[in-house]
Amino acid sequence: MDLKVRNRENIDYMVRTIRHKLQLVNGKMLRSDDFSLSKYEPLYDIYTLVQRQKSISTFQIEAILEELKALRDPSSSA
Repeated sequence: MDLKVRNRENIDYMVRTIRHKLQLVNGKMLRSDDFSLSKYEPLYDIYTLVQRQKSISTFQIEAILEELKALRDPSSSA
């Protein structure tokens, strides 16, 4: 899988991976449908940041979730 390619499949993969790494219990809190292709690069940056971390503090999780919230498509319903 080449994550440098902008497509829905890669967004789905990155969001699933971020959700798993952040250990989010509520999957609806972070859905791939909430992100448009126009937000691919910032989402990819967050994905790479999360992947580099061996452990993530509660403070970091909150900050990452705030960044993801800012990237969400305004028309998403969550």
